[in-house]
Amino acid sequence: MVVSIVAVLAAVALVLMLVRPAIFGRGERTIDSTSIGGEFNDIAQLATEEYVYSSVGKFDDEGLRLLNVHVPFTGKNFLVSYEGKVTAGIKDAGQITVDVDDAAQTFTVRLPRAEVLDSTWTEGSSEVWDQTMNPINQIKVEDVTEFVDSRREVEKQKAVDDGLLDRAQASAEELVRSHAEALIRGTSMEDYEVKVESAT
Repeated sequence: MVVSIVAVLAAVALVLMLVRPAIFGRGERTIDSTSIGGEFNDIAQLATEEYVYSSVGKFDDEGLRLLNVHVPFTGKNFLVSYEGKVTAGIKDAGQITVDVDDAAQTFTVRLPRAEVLDSTWTEGSSEVWDQTMNPINQIKVEDVTEFVDSRREVEKQKAVDDGLLDRAQASAEELVRSHAEALIRGTSMEDYEVKVESAT
C-alpha cells in the first residue's frame, strides 16, 4: 500500500514537473574558482600548417536493458556539429641545427620531423541537432563535451592521414630556406648554396 502511494506521488510529481516546471523552483546558482597554481614555461614551437574542419557527428546511448530488453525512456541520442583545427610543425625549434661549410660554400639547415602540435575544437562552435527529449535520461552538457572531445582524436588522425605532417614538413623547409637566404644576403656568404635537410 505504501509503495503504491509513493509510486503515485512520484508519477504526479513527474507529470507536474513536465507540465508546470515553474512549480518546482531551483536554488541559487553560483560559480566560483580559485587558482591553485600556474607557471610560465619556455616553448620554441614553429607551427607551419593547420587543418581546419567542420564536422557533424552522432551520439547514441541505447540506455538500460533489463533481461536483454530495452527499457523505454532510458536512451538518448543527438547529432552535433562542431569545428576545430589541428596544428602541426616543429615541436622544438631548438633542435634545428645549422652547419656552414666554407670549402664547399654550403649553408645547411637540419630540421627535426614535423609533428602534431595541437588539436582543439572551437569553443562555442558545437551545436546540438535532432536530440531526444527523454524525461528520464536527459542529454547533459557533459555528454556533448565528452563527445566532441572524443572526436578531436578522430579529426587529428584524419588530418595526419590526409597529409598534414608532410605539408607541415614541406612548409617548414620552405620557411627555413627563405629565412636562411634572407639571412646570408648581403654578407660574405651570399653566394653559398642553402640546403635544408629533414630528419628521417
